[in-house]
Parts: sequence; structure tokens; C-alpha cells
Amino acid sequence: MNTDNTVALTKRVVITSPRPADREDFIIKIGEIAKNIIDFLKKNGCTEIGHIKFISTTDGEDYLQFSIEEIEDKPVVKGVLHKTFSKIKLTLNIIEFGVKREVIDNKIDSEIKNIQDYFLNL
Repeated sequence: MNTDNTVALTKRVVITSPRPADREDFIIKIGEIAKNIIDFLKKNGCTEIGHIKFISTTDGEDYLQFSIEEIEDKPVVKGVLHKTFSKIKLTLNIIEFGVKREVIDNKIDSEIKNIQDYFLNL
């Protein structure tokens, strides 16, 4: 592992929806974002990640963690998220090796905007 090209990023965002959003829909959308990020990393030369974690909370009541520890692993989902919500805090933390910070930062910003737009337009 070449640690000279290590990038660690954390992004925090609040996602809101005009109508209650479904737990399963949220998990599917997070899965899509995770897949998009992994595909992007692979396409841009990344062969190893430290992790990709999405940590979601709703007003301190619920906690859902969506984690990928290896670039070829399936995600692991832990925690409890009520059936529906209209506001959720999402923290994305990524450690990856090989893709420049600006490049992955722009991709993550784009994916975050996509999920925000999706839930705003429910």
C-alpha cells in the first residue's frame, strides 16, 4: 500500500424530504452511491480502500451505519432506522489510496447532491 497517495475525507450533510422517506429507499440510495464511488475509484486507479462509511442519524433516535471495508466487499449495514423519516443527518467518511483528493472530493460532492435532490423531490 502506497501511503503517499492516502486520502481521508469526511462529509456531513442533512437530507430532508417534504414527505416521509422510506427506510428501504434510503438504504437502496446509499447502496447506489457506495457502488458509484467504488466504481469511480476503480476506474481512476484505486486498488485499495481503508473504508467507506455512511453514518446516518435522525434526531438522536436512530443510527444506521453502511460500511465497506475492502474494495471488493459487499456493504455491511448495522443499526436501526425507523420505517420513515423526513430529516436525516448523513456523515460520509472515506479513506482511499491512489485517487487525488480533488478528484474524489468532486465525485463525492456530486453523489451527495444527487441524494439530496432525490429526497427533496419525493
